Order: sequence, then structure tokens, then C-alpha cells
Amino acid sequence: MSELLVKARPYSLEHFLSNENLELADETVSEVFRTLLGFTAEALSASDAQGVAGEQNGRTAIVGFSGAMRGYCGVRLSSPAACAIASAMLGGMDIDEDDDSIDDGVGEICNMIAGGWKNRIPELSSRCSLSPPTVISGRDYKIHTVKPSVTVERVYKFDVHTLRVVLDYEQRSAEMGDPSVTPSSCTGELDRIAS
Repeated sequence: MSELLVKARPYSLEHFLSNENLELADETVSEVFRTLLGFTAEALSASDAQGVAGEQNGRTAIVGFSGAMRGYCGVRLSSPAACAIASAMLGGMDIDEDDDSIDDGVGEICNMIAGGWKNRIPELSSRCSLSPPTVISGRDYKIHTVKPSVTVERVYKFDVHTLRVVLDYEQRSAEMGDPSVTPSSCTGELDRIAS
């Protein structure tokens, strides 16, 4: 009796920078916001996203990827947007800006987006693990990642708020030697979808 072995395709930088990947991210954010919060979340065009200022005071949640892909998913939003998310998760309760449930809510949203996105990709679904969410709050902070890495960033509007979703892909040494797959070789396609 012969056994058919199916070898999983490796997930690569080319996949990460594809049009399909951006569409999967958009679908994931939309689904998470609709089902978990009752909000409609829509991706902003590249030109509209440029008009959204980086938040001086807010929260960022990060969930790491390991296994078939290394990197992270990050969600960054203002304090009022974070309060709106926590309030929606708690059935519309008023939330004080210092309430711990805000960090819990932002961390859970990031976790749901990270998990929903990776589960839409067959090469990652069962071969990529997620870290528990980490939430950072404050003013004027930067997140430093392992280099070299490539980032896809998208801004979404929900209710009267915006949030920035970042997917970061840590390049593996074998990919760094492949001149055919570079961030610039795929940028035009990502810009086309983003507008």
C-alpha cells in the first residue's frame, strides 16, 4: 500500500508581500470587529491613511509569530479608541481610561487578528504559533524588531476611531540571498490594493 505524502509549502516573503495577504488581513480585521465588537472596520486608502497622525498617547498590543513564520502582529490605537473597544467587549459599559480591562481588550483584539490572519493561510495555520499578547501604553515609544524584517502596515477606521495594524515578517537567511523577492518588487501591487 502506497502512502501519499503531501509536503506543506513553506511560507515566504513573496507570500507575505502578495495581494492575497493584504486581502486576508482586511477580511480578518473586518470579521473580528464585526463579530466581536459589532463595529464595521474598513481599510483606509493609502492616501487617507497618510492623513492619520501617529498617536502621541495610546496603546499598542503585540502578538509574536514563531514556527513557519517569525515576526509579529501589532495593533496601535489612541486611548479613546482603546476605551471604545473595551466598552464594546463589555456590552457598552462606561470604561475609565485607567481601567485594566482596556489593556485586556486591546490585547484580545490583537490576538484575534493575529490568529484569524494566520489561520486563513494554509502554510501557517497549524505550523505557526502565537505568543500571548503584550500591551504597551504611554507616549512617544518605538518598537524595535529583529533585522532584517519586512512590515506591512494598514490603517482601519471603525466608528469614529482608527487603528493601525502591522504585520512584521522576519526574513530568514535563505530569503536574503534571493534577489527576485524584495519588498520593492511587490510594493506596487500593495499600493494598488491599498488605494
